[in-house]
Amino acid sequence: MPFDEDPDDERPVPDQPLPPEDRLWRHPSEVGAGLGRFPATLGDGVRAERRLPVRTALAGACLAGAMVAFGAMWIARPIRVVERDPPRSPIRTATASSTTQSVTFIAGPVPTEALAEKLAPTVARVRVRHDDRWTNATGLWVDDRGTLATAAPLVIGADELLVIGQDGASRTVRLAGVDDATGVAALVADRTDGIPVTLSETSPKTGGQAAVVGANGADAGEDNGDATMAGVIIRSRSLRATIEGLVIHDALQLDREVPADALGGGLVDDDGDLLGMVVGNSRERGLGAVVPGDAVVASAADLRDQGKVRRAWLGVRAVDLDPARASIMQVTGGAALTEVTPGSPAAVAGLVDGDVVTTVDDRPIDDASDLVNILAERQPGDSAEVGFRRGGEAHEVTITLEG
Repeated sequence: MPFDEDPDDERPVPDQPLPPEDRLWRHPSEVGAGLGRFPATLGDGVRAERRLPVRTALAGACLAGAMVAFGAMWIARPIRVVERDPPRSPIRTATASSTTQSVTFIAGPVPTEALAEKLAPTVARVRVRHDDRWTNATGLWVDDRGTLATAAPLVIGADELLVIGQDGASRTVRLAGVDDATGVAALVADRTDGIPVTLSETSPKTGGQAAVVGANGADAGEDNGDATMAGVIIRSRSLRATIEGLVIHDALQLDREVPADALGGGLVDDDGDLLGMVVGNSRERGLGAVVPGDAVVASAADLRDQGKVRRAWLGVRAVDLDPARASIMQVTGGAALTEVTPGSPAAVAGLVDGDVVTTVDDRPIDDASDLVNILAERQPGDSAEVGFRRGGEAHEVTITLEG
């Protein structure tokens, strides 16, 4: 077919057809056969630039698209997270979890054998009968007048009381009285068959002190005249402890529950001197509660001589101030009065139910136990400056305490 020689066509007419590589179309006869006749180089060894065939270009484009898609899917893939416990570190004195922390005090060695020999003459075996049932208890000789101190819950309501002497003989003892404030009961025998306790010169100020509980051990099958000793830790002091209806406001707390045969036993330091007496396990914490030694001796002496403990008397009943009321009153705490005895020193001074005692002699009262403990330091006839709140107003009054 001749070329169009229209004179208006300004396009130049090539002298010969372009090579197949430079055309967008090829004759079928050129496919597969005609490509080889073109030189591979042009001139001095310079390779000719060839355009990729359409199918090859299409295949490359598909491959590149697939790689891009695969890369996008890899980046967007779901990731599985495996949680593993952190490596455990050895813990020597404390263990911790996410919510709680506990500390174990490790006591040093205590000479329990030597202490058992020293304490044996001070610890007495007491036999207690309720109805037809006899139980063993422990008592401590507190003076040379035949006075024994023991835990009140052991002997309250007893029908008969006996003490076993060093010679193994049983003698009747009488219950002189019980002090509800300390949980101490005083028993009186015809004579002291042992060595009275020696009070420790120091009292525990903070938790963590090692000590030893000494009891007669009869209920443990060790009634051989020696004291049974067990090492303990004084965990804290000046705590409130409720034991079988008795509320003790200034107790030492041990680091464990104590068995029944330890009640009435002595808590001693490593010299064998008395730190306190075990009165039971507290209802609040289930741990052993101990009355300080000086309170044991003083209470037993008053019970022996008077049948009651003579203390300064204010004439009120109180509970801890509720935190909500404390916030409203803008105080840190206090003892809220629930009852004022008519004619008592408090009533004469003008205190009424609902008043909140916040200070005594400028010492802060954070709760009812603080009020009890401060009054325990006073004697009948002493005067005390009592600060209290009535509604939103602060007041102060001087009260003469009775006995």
